[in-house]
Amino acid sequence: MRKLLEKELCVVTGAGNGIGRAIAERFISEGADLIVATRNVEAAKKIYEGNSQVVDILEVDATDVKDLEKITESVKRTGRKLKAVIPVVGNGPQNPIQEITPEEFHLTMNLNVFSAFFTVQKLIPFMSNKSSIVLISSIAGFQGGKNAIVYNAAKAAVRSMARSFTGELAEKGIRANAISPGPTETQAFTDFVGGDEERRNNIVSQLPIGHIGKPSEIAAVALFLASDESSYVTGAEIIADGGFTNR
Repeated sequence: MRKLLEKELCVVTGAGNGIGRAIAERFISEGADLIVATRNVEAAKKIYEGNSQVVDILEVDATDVKDLEKITESVKRTGRKLKAVIPVVGNGPQNPIQEITPEEFHLTMNLNVFSAFFTVQKLIPFMSNKSSIVLISSIAGFQGGKNAIVYNAAKAAVRSMARSFTGELAEKGIRANAISPGPTETQAFTDFVGGDEERRNNIVSQLPIGHIGKPSEIAAVALFLASDESSYVTGAEIIADGGFTNR
């Protein structure tokens, strides 16, 4: 049986840990050839080095346009078209409105919005009418919440970009969609909980599905959106939050 991404070339950024790593590993299991990018290249080498399906392991600061050129050069060297582009870089400081500094504001927007936009922009020339863009937003982008106004706004922008990419790139046959995860077992979630079991249990109690999401569960959604299984899906947002926002 043919795998969903058999011999397809994909780019995943933020592939050194968390959701990005889970997506990269799931894509590999489905036959994809990968170019992975991350700031922590040594950690990524421990995961991917020696895997024949990993075409390149790049040290990239996705908030630096010049650094993103490393990805375009890597794709260019393959002489191939991309099946999917998944920018997973994100996060940002959590502070009350009155305490947010201009530096924190710009950092959060750069990590979440700038990085996603320019990763996609740089790679459009290597896409075909079978290509898919998968953006990682968050339920924070429509739910809100205190001490995270800039992060919430940034993730709302990512949701909007999926629709706007769709409107502009549809004539090229390129699809674009977003995933909005809820609470997921990543380092960012661990930092958010801060070792407070009561806080963690309170979050679990608000999840109809009964558990914090696993990165692999988000990766399964990314696989669907990146593959031809979702050929009639574009400009959409899939909320993968265990029912958190439906309680």
